[in-house]
Amino acid sequence: MKTSSVKVSIVKNELSPAMIDQMWSVYQKYYNYSQTYFLERLNKNNYFSLYQVGDEIVGFTGLRINRTKMNGKKRLLINFGQTIVEKAYRGKSLIPATGAKLCMLFPYELLFHKTYFWADCLTYKAYLVFAKTLEEYYPSYKYDPSEDVRDVIDYIGATHYADSYCPKTGTVNKESIVVNDVNTSIPEKYKEDQDINYYAQANSQFETGNGLITLGPVNFTNFSLLIKRFVKQSLGIHPKQKLSISDPIHALSNALRGATFSLFLYKNA
Repeated sequence: MKTSSVKVSIVKNELSPAMIDQMWSVYQKYYNYSQTYFLERLNKNNYFSLYQVGDEIVGFTGLRINRTKMNGKKRLLINFGQTIVEKAYRGKSLIPATGAKLCMLFPYELLFHKTYFWADCLTYKAYLVFAKTLEEYYPSYKYDPSEDVRDVIDYIGATHYADSYCPKTGTVNKESIVVNDVNTSIPEKYKEDQDINYYAQANSQFETGNGLITLGPVNFTNFSLLIKRFVKQSLGIHPKQKLSISDPIHALSNALRGATFSLFLYKNA
């Protein structure tokens, strides 16, 4: 089953006025921000992932890439923020494809830095990008966070949100609801999903606009899953479509996973 072809491109924050106008045209439909504040936030990103059909921007993710040192170890922290995709192009693994491309863009950091993707998840849908794409993500009903994970979440909270961050819950207080989207509330039929139920408990004030800082460590298992999604997205294959062992795409995915495994073996040698 094929999907509409959407190109995913990682670009530096060197956007033309015409591109910014396109991005604002999409963004203003789903966020309760003024154009002035939108531009201020745009300037905080050092990279973007653009989602395009032809020359038309149908969505994007603002990326803040921060290299730091914690507990004597190098860290690469990659924030996925200002994410929006037109409704007609959702469900096509654009954000997982962004994650895979970022890992291929920064192979040195994968070797010598402990790398985390992170986001301030304002809705359960944003949290599910981590929960339904990755095997390991935090906070989660699956795993207790390590000391390193707790330290990284606290570092992100203190650095980016100051007094708005609550260390006890790992949440970020918002003065108002900034997302103009039906996903700010959870339909009754979804509340039995373990990930959605966990999000609602961990971020109990999500309906008033609060966010939950969520991490995805870039380890072998998680990157393998991103690679599989990326291969499907690149070839226009629906993310839920299963591939047979004889399928050449399956072979390509396994080859990339094998290369990744070698990379992580070298890193930990």
